[in-house]
Order: sequence, then structure tokens, then C-alpha cells
Amino acid sequence: MFLAQSAPTDVDCGRNLDLLIQALPRIEDADERQRIANRAVGLIRQSHPSWSAFKGEADLAWDLFLTIAAFDPKDHGIQKPDNTAPKQGSKPSK
Repeated sequence: MFLAQSAPTDVDCGRNLDLLIQALPRIEDADERQRIANRAVGLIRQSHPSWSAFKGEADLAWDLFLTIAAFDPKDHGIQKPDNTAPKQGSKPSK
């Protein structure tokens, strides 16, 4: 009756991000699937602010995404986001 629970892959991101990434293959619309994957990588990046000091921070977030995903994203048409870093001078959303 209850979902089997385990510790999240990354405690900074949490279990909900794990569940979001695992649900990606079940999204039928390819554009929506890519949009959600981009959002997941962005959430990983926000959960690890210290990574922003490194060039290629999106690569670190993408690597964690691949670690969490129990599937090959390419098999589902999911590609690495081109740029997940915030634009210069942009204000964070409230």
C-alpha cells in the first residue's frame, strides 16, 4: 500500500527530485520531458550553490542527474541542457 522508501541519492536535493527524475520516462510528450529534465538539472544546481564557483557547473549538475537516473536519458530523447546557469544581471524569481 505504501511506496518503498529509501534514502535520497543526494540529501541536498532530496527524495522528491529522485522521484521526479525517475518519472521522466513516463512523460509521453518529448518537449515536456526535456523541459522537466532541464528543471531537474536547475534544481540540482540550486541545491549545490558552491558548484557555481567552478567553470562547467552545469556539467556537475548533469553528472548528478545521470547518477540519479536509473535509465539512459538518450533512450528517452533527453539531452544535456545547453545552459542552466542564470543570466548575468538577472534577479532570482520570488
